[in-house]
Order: sequence, then structure tokens, then C-alpha cells
Amino acid sequence: MDCSNGEVLFWVGCMSSYRVPELAKSMMSVADKLSIPLKLLGVEEGCCGSILLRLGDRRGALQVARVTANVIESSNAKILVTHCPGCLRTFKLDYPQLGLSLTVDVKHSTQLLADYVGRAELEPINMRVAYLDPCHLGRHVGVYDEPRLLLRSIPGLEVVEPPESRESSLCCGAGGGVRACYEELAMAVARELLAHFKSLGAEACVTACPFCYYNLKASSEGLLEVYDVLQLLDMSIRGVKS
Repeated sequence: MDCSNGEVLFWVGCMSSYRVPELAKSMMSVADKLSIPLKLLGVEEGCCGSILLRLGDRRGALQVARVTANVIESSNAKILVTHCPGCLRTFKLDYPQLGLSLTVDVKHSTQLLADYVGRAELEPINMRVAYLDPCHLGRHVGVYDEPRLLLRSIPGLEVVEPPESRESSLCCGAGGGVRACYEELAMAVARELLAHFKSLGAEACVTACPFCYYNLKASSEGLLEVYDVLQLLDMSIRGVKS
């Protein structure tokens, strides 16, 4: 894939824009180190409409999606990349069901970066991590291998595969509007999940979703360190120790 023409549009998403901007910064840092030029919409970027759909407001979601689809198409990008699996699922699966078609090739950030990670000299991160497959990224869109490829490209990083992984992966607790409506329940599920990963010998939990990362980190209470794939990749490229 040739990205030298700058026709890759990075859809930051609501979570990485407002709740966990460190993930957007890591994505931009990694892309810069791998010489992948990214376009940004800036203030023109709105919401993909995912949360409205999950909460049952189909009419509201369609109104938002129409505006968003028009902005994306007007960007003249050929590839739309996002780190948010909720946005990814919405663009790839929900927009067509709403009668909206995007002409861009929609990818998750890990799919894009997996093609370029070989350009970088990666420094070791000596850590044992359990990877959590995000629901939207895995079961909904079928992206399982690329996050693991990126993690296993980092020297010294040992990836623990929980018995419940890939298609059988557990939810972080935040999906389907649970975090928005039942915060204590979402955090309790996350703590149980982190305790389970700790019992497997993991020193940290890693995911590839801003929403999972946000809920797990807010719920960790010292159980485990929580990282996103982008953060570990950025740390390895820059030679930053954990």
C-alpha cells in the first residue's frame, strides 16, 4: 500500500478527541515515525453516529451519519483509518444499512500500521501482557491478527493469550451503552476482567479500542497496568521504557 500521496484520512473519533487524547497522540507519533502522512478533519470532524445507533435512536443516527459521510467524501481521501472499533463498525457495516455508501477504503489503525511496522527499529519492552480483543473490532469486524502482529513485533514483549480470546473474548464492560447508563456495573466487569488477566500472570492488559482502554484504566485500581497497542508501539519506536 502506497501512502506517500497523503490520501489517508485519520478519523480520530469522539473518545480519542475528548476522553483519551493520548491515543490520538500515539497514533500521530507512530505514523510520523513510519513516514505515513495522515490527513485530519480537525473541527470538521463530528460523530460517526455509533452511540445513537447502539441506544436505539436510528433517526438521529441517520441525521448525523449523512453529515459525516458528506464530510468524509469531500475530503478526497482514498483510505479512512480510525482507531475506534465502534466507528469502524459503523462506517463498514451500519452506513450501508442506513443507505449510505463510502467510497473510501475503511481500515482500523492496526491494519494500516501492520503494513509499515517493518520500517521501524523497535526497542525492547520487557513485559508480559494479556491482549483483550475489543468486541466491535473482533466479533463485529473480524480484525484479530493485526493487533497481535504489532505487539509481537516489539522485542521483549510476551503476549499472553487468555482462554477467552478472539471470537470468545470477554467484553470490557463498557459496550452497548452500559458505561454511559450503568457506570458502576461497567467498572465492576472491568475489574473482574483485569483480576482474571492478573491470575494468568499478566503484568498489563493491552487493548486496541479507546472505549475499552478508558473503562479498563478507570477501573484498574492498581490491579494491572492498562495500555493500548498504539501506546506500546509508540514507546518501542521512541525507545521509552515502561
